[in-house]
Amino acid sequence: MANRLPSTAALLLLAILISFSNAYAQPAAYAEGDYDIVLDSLDASRISTDRHKTAARSQTGLTRLDSRKINNGFALFNSPDVIKTIQRLPGVASGTELLSGLYVHGGTGSDNLYLLDGMPLYSASHLIGLFSSFNPDVIENVDFYKSGFPARYGGRLSSVVDVSTREGGMYEWHGNVSIGLIDGRFQIDGPIVKGRTSVNFGMRRAWQNLLTTPILALLNKKTFSKSGESVRAHYGFWDMNFSLTQKLSDNDRLKLSAFSGMDDMDGGFEFLYSEYDKETRKTTYYDGRMRQKLGLDLGWGSTTAGLTWDHVISDHASVKTRAFYARSDNKIGLEIGKWSWKKKAEDPDDLSWAAVFQTEDNGSVVQDYCLRADFDWILSGSHHLRFGASAQHHIYSPVRRAKEWMENKDTEKLDYDIDSGHIYKGEEIDIYVEDEIRIGKRITAAPGIRYSAFLVGSKAYHSPEPRLALRYDILRNLAFKMSYTQMSQYVHMVKTLFIELPTSSWLPCTEEMKPMHSRQIAGGLYSKLPGGFHFEMEGFWKTMDNLYEYSGGFALYPPIEQWESSFTAGKGRSYGTELGLGWMTDRTDISLAYTLSWSQRYFPELYYDWYFDKNDYRNMLNINVSHKFGDAFDIYCGWTYHTGSRITFAEQAIEGYDGDIYTEPNNLRMPAYHRLDIGMNFRQRTRRGNESIWNLSIYNAYCRINPIYAEIRINEETGDPVGKSYGIIPVIPTISYTFRF
Repeated sequence: MANRLPSTAALLLLAILISFSNAYAQPAAYAEGDYDIVLDSLDASRISTDRHKTAARSQTGLTRLDSRKINNGFALFNSPDVIKTIQRLPGVASGTELLSGLYVHGGTGSDNLYLLDGMPLYSASHLIGLFSSFNPDVIENVDFYKSGFPARYGGRLSSVVDVSTREGGMYEWHGNVSIGLIDGRFQIDGPIVKGRTSVNFGMRRAWQNLLTTPILALLNKKTFSKSGESVRAHYGFWDMNFSLTQKLSDNDRLKLSAFSGMDDMDGGFEFLYSEYDKETRKTTYYDGRMRQKLGLDLGWGSTTAGLTWDHVISDHASVKTRAFYARSDNKIGLEIGKWSWKKKAEDPDDLSWAAVFQTEDNGSVVQDYCLRADFDWILSGSHHLRFGASAQHHIYSPVRRAKEWMENKDTEKLDYDIDSGHIYKGEEIDIYVEDEIRIGKRITAAPGIRYSAFLVGSKAYHSPEPRLALRYDILRNLAFKMSYTQMSQYVHMVKTLFIELPTSSWLPCTEEMKPMHSRQIAGGLYSKLPGGFHFEMEGFWKTMDNLYEYSGGFALYPPIEQWESSFTAGKGRSYGTELGLGWMTDRTDISLAYTLSWSQRYFPELYYDWYFDKNDYRNMLNINVSHKFGDAFDIYCGWTYHTGSRITFAEQAIEGYDGDIYTEPNNLRMPAYHRLDIGMNFRQRTRRGNESIWNLSIYNAYCRINPIYAEIRINEETGDPVGKSYGIIPVIPTISYTFRF
């Protein structure tokens, strides 16, 4: 694609599609068995798949979760969590313990598309990833795709997490209030004008600073002040969901949706070097000898706002038009100070001193402006067509400020100052068509094509992305499915190999940094058996091109002004088999998910051959059981196991050589990971029909200290390598109270 496509062309394309849909939509019969369809004279037509009919969908790798499934009884600190529920599905790895990471089919963790009411979230986690930004009180359902992506989705390689929020009640007010260990939640929804206008509002707010702030102030005044030390720590987060729905007519509905969430964390300490005398058992502080200061400031968040117009064209056709704005803000700051001074014994008045002060601030802002239209047209009982287009304007604004100041008694003052920033502007246009066709009584095909283009600076990229899903009904309750998908990603996450934080910057592809691409084949058997049993077995093969990894030295954050030269290009591949078994009744839900997979990388500048990725979890097993004993009590248990992650161990070092020698990257596997989670709800109904719920949850019930970090050292006496792993997460009990009205 040699020339830039003007944005007016994209808008014209949307207008043509709207005209086409109005002119040619014809009545047709609904497909039986594939869809649950609800027609209401007051509401627009709604089409949704039954999440239990796994053998009646053509897509592979699709899981639908409703609010009941998410609120299954277990809550870490306070809230049930969408991402932690998804982490228990086959083919999904969680990465570092407690964090809300998703590593799907060998993905990098930065290749997951998070959508909230159709709007993207770049930062989808709170508390360094301990739980996600999706408030369970406002969620209606979640569609999670790990393969077989429909053509309407694009922009990421590995997964899609499509979260839809509930509209407010049109005739009655409802809500809930909840308080837990670290935050409180409030949600309310109801009619502003009965039958016509409704509102839904939900908010979460951390409150632990009410305790930590006065405690630290007391410690600094009563304890640390004696030694000249001080400690500071602050963390807070909040998020807010808001929706306003207006029914314009029987065929038109307007919805205003907004989300905003932010995390702010800073901490540091200042201390004097000291020595401990074993004989006197006293600590001696060297007043006027050496003082050091360290500070860290983190912040991240997302804001979205959009207007959606749902229009029913006929009984069998509808269009959804959406305009939205999305923003992501990330920052990370580091402050290091060191002062030393010493008096000479022969001349106490002669004082030698030195001072070093370093600061670094990195920030990134991403802004998206988008106009999108999606059409849904059921032509006949065996033919369901979807098509649409979108135009997006992206603005990426990374900035880096660094300063180093050094001075001592004998040398002149030295200043080193960097203040750099850049603005990248990109235009992204895509158009898609997807169909679902029933061929005879046994075969269903879902072909699709997505075409996307990305324009940045003087460079233009474009990518056709074919999609195909097939289903063959072997028996009434047994189906074979397979799918082929191609995906493209035009944005990269700038992060190091050593630490992954939600403050990592998003930057677009450029002339040097090409877009990422993936190809994936998946297929298997899916069955819903009598008696509430269900079974699925799926295999996948996935390749990824133009992956980038940080190639510089150890750094908390890669330099933004040099990021194109600090990363090396490579590719990846992943393959495996997934097995899912389950049994569900009105009171009991038991599921087992097992994954056997391989994830590999090839980066020529790092190693000459394929090697295993650090998140290569060979075996993963999740067993979940929930049971409702009655209206007053229900319980949940979940056991998680996976093979340990990988680290790089240098087998030998050569004298005179600045570096270590290793056979290959990620050549050592850490100990296996496993834990048990338990949750229970105690419910009580009031005379007015309100409900109070006490939730008691235990994370890591048998206190398995799972390794987060490991190191290898050489025994000086024997010369043999000795490994040691470190873990910090013990058993974590949680209690919370919720009142629903």
